[in-house]
Amino acid sequence: MQIQKLQSYQLSNYQQKPIIKQAIPSAPQRTESFAKLPANFRYNANIHFGEFFDPNRTVPHIDYEEYMAMSESTKRRFRKRYATFFNSRVIKKKEMIDENFQYMPLKAERTMDEFLKTAKIYSKYKDHPIICLGRSPKWFLNAALWMKDGIDDYKFVAFSKNWYDRNITTGELYRVDTNAPTQKEEAAYRKYLDRIKADPQTIVDHMKKTGKKTVITDYIFTGKGATSFLDVMSKYAEDLGILEEFCNSIHFVGIGCTDYMEERLKREYVDTPKVIMPARMAPYEKVGLWDYKITQDFYNMDYQMFKEMLINQNTNECRSTYYPHETWTIYQPDRIKTGLIKDLTKAKQLAKQLKESHDRTLSSFTPAMYDYRNLLNFRILDGLYERGLLKTEHKSKA
Repeated sequence: MQIQKLQSYQLSNYQQKPIIKQAIPSAPQRTESFAKLPANFRYNANIHFGEFFDPNRTVPHIDYEEYMAMSESTKRRFRKRYATFFNSRVIKKKEMIDENFQYMPLKAERTMDEFLKTAKIYSKYKDHPIICLGRSPKWFLNAALWMKDGIDDYKFVAFSKNWYDRNITTGELYRVDTNAPTQKEEAAYRKYLDRIKADPQTIVDHMKKTGKKTVITDYIFTGKGATSFLDVMSKYAEDLGILEEFCNSIHFVGIGCTDYMEERLKREYVDTPKVIMPARMAPYEKVGLWDYKITQDFYNMDYQMFKEMLINQNTNECRSTYYPHETWTIYQPDRIKTGLIKDLTKAKQLAKQLKESHDRTLSSFTPAMYDYRNLLNFRILDGLYERGLLKTEHKSKA
């Protein structure tokens, strides 16, 4: 099957074979020849974000397999499309989430170098299970998957918002019980963790079998989100009777930008950010005064790249599913792909729509956001290719 066919039909998200649903009349006709498909290529078998085709769309799904099948002339066409995306009359800018960023990220080669520099840090942990906590590290981990000598796999664990606050005087975090998940919500989240094999028992069992800790990675500023996640995990581990073993089985990798923190906090210097352990885990954090059992690393980012890839809500919203605890009982994050939802009524409507449809997944992204996401995928893959860093074979289904 040629790329032109891939652009012309709607495909089922998780099926290994394409399912023809609706032809797009405006799909361009292609006449150039295409590069040989990579070995073991399966169309649409490795989609991370959910996908659908809409007549208003101008960019097809682009992932590793699609990029590897492109001719040089096709790549040149998408490079031009990337450079002129926000100048196109076809794109409805009102469909973009963040109107403050009316330009594509990583256009500057220096910024792309900084992005890949951050992605490469995960190569250090390639022999460990890696949990991507929430949406923030996802672009970096995807790049690490496609990178030579990068990682082989990672597990995305949907998690949004937090229920901790910081004491202004002491700087310590404290739990705000009124903002925390209900018992029903927490029970639903435990089922989700069990289903995707990211639960405390799986983490402990892997440590016992291999001696390797599970890496949990997230963007850190205050660390409230990571602390909230560990609050849920540690309570689950405590109920299983494996709390101390769980604490000995994790390593936290934070990414962030101290320049941004200094600007926000109006300080000339800030301490290296770290995750504050919830009270339940604090007794198991240290051995003596200086040796830590719950270990952490932090990697600082270039400020411009940080702004484009993390402050920019367009790159945030098209990465993966928004999943605060209020939605844990409403939908499964690997079945509904959605950006920020402030109104729970909308979340319930999406869940009902999915239940009534025959599709396995549902997405609420606008056509413009889909195009933006696919072009950013292309730009990252192309950046790796131009630097000789792109894998010749990629098998992960993360």
